[in-house]
Amino acid sequence: MSAPPPDSDLPAGAAPGAKTAPPRSPPGLIDRLRGFLGWKHAKLGLRATVAAVAAYGLAYGLALPNGYWAVLTAILVVQSTIGASLSVAMDRAFGTVVGGVIGVAAADLAGPSVPLTFVALAVGVLLTSTLAARYASFKLAPVTVGIVLLSDPTHAEPLLSGLHRVMEIAIGGVVGVACAILILPERALVNLFPHCATALRLSGRLLELGRDGLLGRGLDPAVIDRLNAGARKALRAADARVADARAERVGRLSSHADPAPVVRTCRRLWHSVIILLRGADRPLAEPLAARIGPHLDAAVTTLRAHMEALAARLDGGEAADFGQTVAAARSAVAALEAEAERLNAEGALDAASGETLAALFAAVSASSHVEENLEDLAARLDEVTGAEG
Repeated sequence: MSAPPPDSDLPAGAAPGAKTAPPRSPPGLIDRLRGFLGWKHAKLGLRATVAAVAAYGLAYGLALPNGYWAVLTAILVVQSTIGASLSVAMDRAFGTVVGGVIGVAAADLAGPSVPLTFVALAVGVLLTSTLAARYASFKLAPVTVGIVLLSDPTHAEPLLSGLHRVMEIAIGGVVGVACAILILPERALVNLFPHCATALRLSGRLLELGRDGLLGRGLDPAVIDRLNAGARKALRAADARVADARAERVGRLSSHADPAPVVRTCRRLWHSVIILLRGADRPLAEPLAARIGPHLDAAVTTLRAHMEALAARLDGGEAADFGQTVAAARSAVAALEAEAERLNAEGALDAASGETLAALFAAVSASSHVEENLEDLAARLDEVTGAEG
C-alpha cells in the first residue's frame, strides 16, 4: 500500500493528516465600519443633528440676525454625556455674558472713532484673555468681545448687538443641553469607569512583571514603561471626566455619589504596585526566592484576579464569585506576610544585603497595600453605584 501524499498545506510542527481551521477571510467593508463607528458614535451624531436643526428653527423664528451662532453653540454643547454637555454649556454661557458686557462697554466708549476702536479692542481682549487664562470657563469671552465690538462698524446699537449674541448663545446652549438629556442620554460614569478599569488591568500586569523580576524570571523595562504610561493616561482621562460627573450632580440630573474617590483609589493602588517594581530589577538570591516564591506567586495571582473582578464591575459587569476572589486575595497576602516574618524569625535574612531586604519587604508591603486598596476601591464603587441605583 502506498503512503498518502504529504500534507503540504499544514503549518510547521503540525502532525500529518491533522485538520486545520480554515483561513480567516479579511474583514469586509461592513465589519470595518462597525469597528470604526459604533452605536455610541451614532447616538452622539443623532443628538447633534437634532440640536442643530432645533437651534436654527428657534433662531429663525425669533428673527435673530446671526442664527448660526445658536447652531454652532448647540453642536458644541452636545457631548457624549449629559455632564460634559452641561460643562460646555456653562463655559459658553459664562464666556458669552462676560465678553458681551465688556464688548458693549468698549463699543459705547469707542463710538464711531477708529483709533478708539483699536484701543477698546486691545483693552477688551487683554482683560478677557487674562481672565480666560486663569479660568477656562471664560475662554469664549475674548471672542465675544471682538464680535460685539466689531460686528457693527458704526457702533450705532452695541447694546442690541450684545443682546443678540447672548440670546443666540443662550438658545444654542439650552437646546444642546435639552438634546443631551432627552435624546438617548448617557451618564458621565459610562465614560469614566472604563478608564479606571483600564488602569486597574494595567496595574495587574505590572504587578506580575514585578513579581517575575524579583524572582529572577526576567524583566523588560520597555514593557514596564509602556504599561506605566498606559495607566497614567487612563487615570488622567478618568480625572478629566470627574468634572462631568459632578456637573450632573450639581444639576440634579444624577443621584450618584462623587466618583472622585474611585479614581483616587485606583491611582493609589497603581502607586502601590510601583513600590514593588522599584526593587524588581534586583532578583532575590536563589534560597530566598525558593522560600518566598510560592507565597509571592499566590499573592500576586489572587490579587490579579481581584483586580480583574473589579475591572469587570467598572466595565458594567459583575463577577459571580467576587466574594471568593476577595477572600482568596486576603488569605494569600496574609500567608505572604507570615512567611516573611517566619524567615526573619529563623534568621534566614541575617546574611541578606540591604538591597535584598529592601526589595523583599517592599514586595510584601506593596502586596498588602494593593490588597487594602482593592477592598477600599470595592467600597468606594459600592457607594457610587449604590447611590445611583
